[in-house]
Amino acid sequence: MTKCAELANLIGNINAGGGGAYRNVIGNGAMTCSQRGTSFNQPADGAYTLDRFFTFRNGEGIMDVEQSTTVPSGEGFKNSLKCTVDTVDTSLDSNDFGGLGTKVEGQDLASFHFGQATAKQFVLSFFVRSNITGTYSVSFRNGSANRYLVKEYTISSADTWQKVTITNLADTTGTWATDNTTGLDIRFCLWSDGDFDASASSSWATGNIIGSSSNVNWATSTSNSFYLTGVQLEVGQNPTIFEHINNFGEELARCQRYFHAVSGAGHPFPIDSAYARYITHGQDSNGTRWFYEYPVEMRAIPTLELNNISSSTVQHYNYNASASYNMTGSSLEESGTRHAHIRFTFASGISVGNTVSWRWLNNPNASFNFSSEL
Repeated sequence: MTKCAELANLIGNINAGGGGAYRNVIGNGAMTCSQRGTSFNQPADGAYTLDRFFTFRNGEGIMDVEQSTTVPSGEGFKNSLKCTVDTVDTSLDSNDFGGLGTKVEGQDLASFHFGQATAKQFVLSFFVRSNITGTYSVSFRNGSANRYLVKEYTISSADTWQKVTITNLADTTGTWATDNTTGLDIRFCLWSDGDFDASASSSWATGNIIGSSSNVNWATSTSNSFYLTGVQLEVGQNPTIFEHINNFGEELARCQRYFHAVSGAGHPFPIDSAYARYITHGQDSNGTRWFYEYPVEMRAIPTLELNNISSSTVQHYNYNASASYNMTGSSLEESGTRHAHIRFTFASGISVGNTVSWRWLNNPNASFNFSSEL
């Protein structure tokens, strides 16, 4: 696309109510953030992998996911999301399906005017690559999964990056959230059959649909691969060049609204050093309380996921008693959208008001995970 064409598309979108900075409402569309790790073996249905992107599946087909450095040339990307087939499904039943999904918070969707007579035209664009050519599909669903739109695209050349552009009018009816819940649920379907697919159309309809009835069955061989990057959703009738967030810290902060981890990885002190990492205080005879402030305000009160947290990965030191103690448990005691209180329990050795530090031991992959995903 020439610079003149890019400018014309941007002006057209501005006139349609979009354009400008922060026009892309997809978080981590360039696949640069991956707080949970860089490879995911057999992620479950609904499991998040790279930040803001999750897998969905049902039936025999299972895929693996990783953060890849294979990217389209000359587009300014560093990473892509790569899927490979882990377990094949060569004969799809009526409720078999699988693919990738991402969700847009309702507050970020308000400018699209979903569910109103003034609904805006929107553009979804992305870069895709696979060794399996044929028809693929994308579904757009509301948070209640009772309104949908299915659009198709074709991968015409194997193992070749191509840019896909999908345009449509936002739904003029239905219930579409504009608060901190799910505003739009986007599914990139890789295989589907029967109960959860439908014909592609430019018209919105009622139902719980995740793909096209003409979608290829990508899950037929463990040699199959699928790459995705540069995902952008914006108001307007024309695709614009992908909006790169050049400040990685800013993109990371956008992702941390939904998930972030506290771990030993990246800490300035060695995992097994004698330095205190965090300070807690004695709450009662067998427990301490740690006050933790989130790096950004989270979408909602998060859940706490304990990842490899045990007495072998976390050690406590009581300054009042000049002794180390092994914890017997930990839990989320109180939480808001800005901070949390974590309780550590011990068999003995703690008194009310004691100053107690804790540090990571032995396992750099241990972490406290705070999640408020949509």
